[in-house]
Amino acid sequence: MISVVVVNWNSGALLERCIGSLRTHAPECEIVLVDNDSGDSSLDSIRRWADAMILVRNRQNLGFAVACNQGWHTSHGELILFLNPDAECLPGAVEALERAFESDTGIWAAAGCLQDPSGKLQSGFNVRALPTIGSVAAEVLMLDEIWPQNPWTRRYRMTRWDHHSRRDVEQPAAACLMVRRTMLDLVGGFDEQFQPAWFEDVDLCKRIRDRGGRIVFEPEARFVHHGAVSLQSLSHEEFLRFYHVNQIRYFEKHFGKKTARRVRRLVVSGLYFRSLICCIGPLRSGRTRVSSRDFRRSAEYLSSKPGSRT
Repeated sequence: MISVVVVNWNSGALLERCIGSLRTHAPECEIVLVDNDSGDSSLDSIRRWADAMILVRNRQNLGFAVACNQGWHTSHGELILFLNPDAECLPGAVEALERAFESDTGIWAAAGCLQDPSGKLQSGFNVRALPTIGSVAAEVLMLDEIWPQNPWTRRYRMTRWDHHSRRDVEQPAAACLMVRRTMLDLVGGFDEQFQPAWFEDVDLCKRIRDRGGRIVFEPEARFVHHGAVSLQSLSHEEFLRFYHVNQIRYFEKHFGKKTARRVRRLVVSGLYFRSLICCIGPLRSGRTRVSSRDFRRSAEYLSSKPGSRT
């Protein structure tokens, strides 16, 4: 059996499209929906499928990692697909992921091929290399925008990578990631210290690879991914804080406090740098204009957190 775990938080009408696509194109799958205390009408839109899924309703937003763990512990499948509520399953996609596991028992996880609603592949997001200090520096110091083809960004975002063949990868996005239950039991699932989201999937992939497991990208498993839905419920300052705190936590967990201090200094410097750039001209994150205040206050927050000077 295949179980699909969907974590919902204010996903609006996209949740209905996600569940509807699973009922249409993967009707044999068990669906476990974990709702993190959504305040919108997203759950109302899926009442017609209430008897065809397991619903876990949290009374508060427990974060993505906690909800994912709730989902797979509640499920019964030997293969578990973590699928974002802003993603839609296309015909044959789930079966293609299942076939990837049949080719080698050493494959512990498999990622689908994400495309936007227009059909364009989401390269740079779908699959990435594990982050390094170089990739962090290129991002926070805007080297990736000034010199997009720099070697650190190119390797991290895998911009020149062939998305048309199955191959081993380091870090696919958890927006669509199928894993073996035995692997989750072995590594303990998602690390719930990554709150409320970001870098819990990077950490999971790192631990899988450290234990000798393979992660593959399956191009035949196609999903439409709308993206960035949860960000609409956060201010940009909140996103910057959550993202970079978890980024630093990831480096401390896997590379030690000394490396984490270097990453923290890089991030704080980069945030102040972006704050100054905003005084010259506006910066954007997607469609949102980001203020100098957002960057400056995020830098001050990271600088003042306990452990920032140790």
